[in-house]
Amino acid sequence: MSDRSNHLTIRQRLTGRPRRVRTGDDDNARLRDTVSSTEDAIHHALGPVVDVEQSLAAFKQRVEQDPSPADGETSSNTSILDRIPALVALVYGPEHRLTYVNDAYVRAFGVRPLGEPAYEVLPELNELGLLDLFDQVLRSGKPRTLKSRKALDGRSYTATCTPVTDGDGVMVFATDVTDHVEAAERLRASERRQRETAVTLQRSLLPQALAEPDDLRIAAMYQPGGTEAAVGGDWYDVIPLGGSRTAMVIGDVTGRGVRAAAVMGQLRTAVRAYARLDLPPHEVLQLLDTLLTEIDADQIATCMYAVHDSNEGRLFFASAGHLPILIRDGIGSVLRADEPQGPPLGTGGWMHTSGSISLAPGSTAVLYTNGLVERRNEDVDMGIASLMRALEGVATGSPPVVCDRLLRSADATVNSDDDVAILVFQSTRTDRTR
Repeated sequence: MSDRSNHLTIRQRLTGRPRRVRTGDDDNARLRDTVSSTEDAIHHALGPVVDVEQSLAAFKQRVEQDPSPADGETSSNTSILDRIPALVALVYGPEHRLTYVNDAYVRAFGVRPLGEPAYEVLPELNELGLLDLFDQVLRSGKPRTLKSRKALDGRSYTATCTPVTDGDGVMVFATDVTDHVEAAERLRASERRQRETAVTLQRSLLPQALAEPDDLRIAAMYQPGGTEAAVGGDWYDVIPLGGSRTAMVIGDVTGRGVRAAAVMGQLRTAVRAYARLDLPPHEVLQLLDTLLTEIDADQIATCMYAVHDSNEGRLFFASAGHLPILIRDGIGSVLRADEPQGPPLGTGGWMHTSGSISLAPGSTAVLYTNGLVERRNEDVDMGIASLMRALEGVATGSPPVVCDRLLRSADATVNSDDDVAILVFQSTRTDRTR
């Protein structure tokens, strides 16, 4: 018998089936290369596994020392892959005929007949979407991985297809990631429940119906961010004060979820109480600032508190780090009331001041939170300028119409990253008594 017949390919080492005759040097190099590719594939699919690494090192050493082992040694070679907790399958040739599956694979899917095309005997790999990768892997010579795919047994696997060194084989490593997938799904379900709780709490703390003073038309909208965004602490309110005066307030508590919504509810309750004291806007903010430091020293919030006096035709306001009020007059010009501006609530020890601006009959004022004007990679002033242009374009329309158009112009949808609150009011009084 020729010496060349004693040299076995990797297929014969794994299955005991000869493939073709090669020279001793060719087979020796081929086995060393295949062991290296197998080791790389294991690390790519499984990460460091001490037992596997030691077994492969011993296998590689045996190959380098004795390139022509006896047939009886095949079982010891395959035992290396049988000890791997991952599922392993080896296919060869243009039809991707199955030449080996390890014990873990058999335990998961049962015994599979060797020598048959993979598409006939490995339906589970087709379910995972791996069969379509075999040709791609052979053409590119690079591994391909599919993550968290569900198989016929109902479990989820992350699988890597790796080319075998001699160029016409593919080795499949599939790790069972069912526990990870189920844990991730439980986490997502928990986050969804928490978000739904926060949204419910947030909406319950906002006014269910707005006050309707005779000299103002008012509308407000609140829109939570998309399903992947946690609910924030945006809020608004309208408070009749008597004597042709109405307070409007809007704010945004930093942070997300139930905690932010709860703090928002406390601030809204407090501002309604403080408003009844007939204080100027900046003194109301001073009280809110002190209250927030007592409620939660780690929280801050922005707030705009404004009082419309229809007898004077003016809007008196104070801002605690909030975005400027936008005013559209009767002829369509839009201006922003930037000053005065004070620090956010919860910072403590700062003094706020009040300012005023004319709000003639027919004018429209807009209070809003940052979700309406802030965008990724864009300065907030650009968002405000865009909102001003949109407000200029609303030639006519009731406050609900203005709210809707501004939301649409800012592309503030249910898929937005942040919550949005907007409060629009229009002066309707045509005669004033000074």
